Amino acid sequence: MILTQEDEHTIEQYIRLAHGGYKGPVGIWMGRLVELHMAYSRMIASTAIIAARYESKGKA
Repeated sequence: MILTQEDEHTIEQYIRLAHGGYKGPVGIWMGRLVELHMAYSRMIASTAIIAARYESKGKA
């Protein structure tokens, strides 16, 4: 997974918001973040693709 500076900034802002507007330094361990969330993200993407295929066949 290759992230841009913009991706890292977005993740940092989510962390700050989740901690009540924290303003100190933020360290992001990208390898661990991927371990924790990638499988779930793939499941969501697969579900969305299946739903889109189903809807495109006029069965929704």
